[in-house]
Amino acid sequence: MIERPTIRRFFAQYELPLFLILTYLLSWWAAPFMNGQIIPQGPALAAVIVLWITTGRQGLRELWQRMTRWRIPFIWFIAGPAIIVGYHAIGFITNLLLGAEIAEAPHISWGIFLELLLVGGLWEEPGWSGYLLPKMRQRFASHPNGFLVAALATGVFRGLWHLPLFLYGHIPWFDILIFNFAFQLIIAWVFYRSGGSVLAVMLFHFVSNLMGAFTYPVFTGAAHTTYTALFMAAACLVAVMITIKERLSLRQTTEGANV
Repeated sequence: MIERPTIRRFFAQYELPLFLILTYLLSWWAAPFMNGQIIPQGPALAAVIVLWITTGRQGLRELWQRMTRWRIPFIWFIAGPAIIVGYHAIGFITNLLLGAEIAEAPHISWGIFLELLLVGGLWEEPGWSGYLLPKMRQRFASHPNGFLVAALATGVFRGLWHLPLFLYGHIPWFDILIFNFAFQLIIAWVFYRSGGSVLAVMLFHFVSNLMGAFTYPVFTGAAHTTYTALFMAAACLVAVMITIKERLSLRQTTEGANV
């Protein structure tokens, strides 16, 4: 009979591949039956399973602490949502200046609000931000741009996770190949600066989904596609500015420590 510590050591050796395989299986199984929709809780469930197998209660306790970390500077509960509202506003105004016409006033039903709150994309974050991002940070700890590389690596797997949505026509190609990385960089910034609060990241993701649903009926046809491209481009600009600022801050900190 194989001892439990031996099993744990084996799975710990292949922890990240196991997490990714479980994430895609638990998320994608429903796509053929739900017109390409995927299960948002897949990454979180995969993280719980992997942590239970490899580290037991200690790993699960650490994940729970990240998910419930609310005693952080309040600015980090505001900064992310403010950025989302900002880049949507830029896309909205620019689209109007380009000649787009408003089809309907922005609105969202209570049913959609509750759906996004209970089973929306925010429930991805215990897996992506609570588990994978810290693991990637550990893996690239010796890299001079470890924070950036960890965020981009997480973005690769997050982007691939959305593939069924693209294949079934629910999201455009630039959502996965471009916006996804901007989104991940902003998430990583909120996560690191908040001291590792998954709760702050979940709020960020929830507001992102809310704004998407709130503004969805405003434009139709080509005007809607243009609006999507515009606010995503604005998000990319914000992500680049944050990345440049953070790299400069880290460089100044390092130089100061060497004086």
